[in-house]
Amino acid sequence: MQPIAIIGSPNSTTTFTVDILETARDRALDHAWVTFEVVERFNGRAYRKRALCQLGGIVTRNRWHEDPIIRAVIKHQGALPALSGESDLTSAQLTALGVFLLEDDGRVRRRTTLSTPPPSGTPVFPATAEALQALVDTEPGIFYAGTSPGDGLPVPLTLRHFGPTEAGGFGEAVMMGIFGQTRSGKSILAAQLLAGFASNPQMGLLVLDPQGEFGRDRFAAGDHRVDFSIKRLLGSLRVSRAVRVVSTDEVALEGPEAFTETLRRAGFFDSLGFKGASKEREASERLANLIAELTDAEGRRRPVRDLRGADLPLLVRDLARFADVIYASRPGTTPGEGQRAQDVLARFQLDEARLKRVWAGALSAFRTDTGRVPLSQLIQRVLSDREVVVLSFAQEGSHDAVPYFLLNEILTRLRQVIHRSFNHGQQSNALVVLDEAHLFAGEHATETGDGARTRALLAQSVRMTGKYGVGWMFITQTLHDFDKIVLRQLQVKCFGQGFKLGADREYVETELGKEGFARYCSLPDPKRTGRYTFMITGPIVALGSLGTPLVLQGFRSADDLMRANPHCFQLH
Repeated sequence: MQPIAIIGSPNSTTTFTVDILETARDRALDHAWVTFEVVERFNGRAYRKRALCQLGGIVTRNRWHEDPIIRAVIKHQGALPALSGESDLTSAQLTALGVFLLEDDGRVRRRTTLSTPPPSGTPVFPATAEALQALVDTEPGIFYAGTSPGDGLPVPLTLRHFGPTEAGGFGEAVMMGIFGQTRSGKSILAAQLLAGFASNPQMGLLVLDPQGEFGRDRFAAGDHRVDFSIKRLLGSLRVSRAVRVVSTDEVALEGPEAFTETLRRAGFFDSLGFKGASKEREASERLANLIAELTDAEGRRRPVRDLRGADLPLLVRDLARFADVIYASRPGTTPGEGQRAQDVLARFQLDEARLKRVWAGALSAFRTDTGRVPLSQLIQRVLSDREVVVLSFAQEGSHDAVPYFLLNEILTRLRQVIHRSFNHGQQSNALVVLDEAHLFAGEHATETGDGARTRALLAQSVRMTGKYGVGWMFITQTLHDFDKIVLRQLQVKCFGQGFKLGADREYVETELGKEGFARYCSLPDPKRTGRYTFMITGPIVALGSLGTPLVLQGFRSADDLMRANPHCFQLH
């Protein structure tokens, strides 16, 4: 193979200046991957190292065309024979992605770094698919989720499970974020990463789907340039994985907070005389506490689904006493004997039949005798049985745009099941994906009590679940108003298009560095090219040992993804 460039000057141990050879001037060079080898000596021994780099910052200069006198001649005569074009000098910047220590026979021993800058004159060669594969073929979890935009080489990522490293896992849960504006390909990239993680049969996957995109299995709807199906991808794995799509209509909710919130939305507390959002919530919280304390004949706590019609009058009587407290009756009034309490009881007696129907309707979402699966049981299947579950909690026809209370219930049950499994000696190994995460962890979430609780629960969950082997993947459109506690926990960040201006720019530039951000700004617009391009940082970058961001251009179809990963898929 012929070199395409020569190391020039100046250089450091991570960035290098190169001069492009005349024979390579017509090649597609921007973002292309290249390699060079050096030999370093230490304590009398020679160490052979191979650096994998990415080309960028390409500049062509012609000193004659920069001379003011020659430019005056060019203005009248046009191009100059033997000077224009022939005297062009093209230089570029190389950014090291990773450095690998080689055995004497050329096989990779381990990752390393350069101890000294490479000498000028070192030849630089274009990378090949075979050369890239040779660098990572000994690592577990290799998955090709796209190509390099410069030369179309497959880009390997390390998508391991979260089990012990000796079993081929990361040894800990990994937290990820996929960021990009609408139509930037976030869901497409997420679908590809999910397929890679699902190729680990020891890993469970739970997708929380507030808008039904994963449940309907429709990605980039209306864009016929891409074709992806999660069900098809996971069904074609060598260890085939079935995708179970469940809506909240098929799941039995469990928590008293979710039950009283359902009652509140149905106007239950308003009908009893608790007027205004704050009073309704106080009454709702009081009723939730009362229900949580109910026990059966043997002293065991009764689940919400075991509530009976006979419980309602007793609970309303307690709410009546509570009304005297929160509405501050005259001093000396015994709770339950004031005017507010009498008003609540009178309203209940007057409207008892309808309120019992509201009560029964709310209770139907918690009963299991109608075939609903308890939410905790569904989560347990992901954590213990390693199932792949898409839980769609979109509320069609609801006036509330964001179903905060449903996600609160899911997060609460998830944490309980994880903790219970851990106490029983079971280590979890699962990834939880939250689509449209900006709805739940953005600043506007704090505008309501439910939303503020959701944002706090998410931050607590990300900090708590990692040590139990449960990782998170957030798919979101915004950065600047995203919860900073969650952002700090994310080790892997995938930046799509849309963050070159405004408040988001500062965050992306800080994450990628000045050179990385300049490269990010040069990425093609997917609306024009139909190709979704991302910059990725973090431990899933298989070729990186220096923390350099990696540019990845996603595949257009599930078939392309499967052909690039014959070790993971059964090709038909």
